[in-house]
Amino acid sequence: MIWVYLLIPVIIIGGIAVYFEKKSGMKPPTKVREKQIDKIAENKRNHENHHNGTFQ
Repeated sequence: MIWVYLLIPVIIIGGIAVYFEKKSGMKPPTKVREKQIDKIAENKRNHENHHNGTFQ
């Protein structure tokens, strides 16, 4: 029963921390996001072009 008294404050504080983290969380700038998408697409194209059918 004592574990309930120890666990409830941890859950409450954790919930408050998650709430404020999501509320004030930073988002990457759109230019950075677009560059990342372009790099991922480029890497995928390069992988498809250089893939010789064998597993490495």
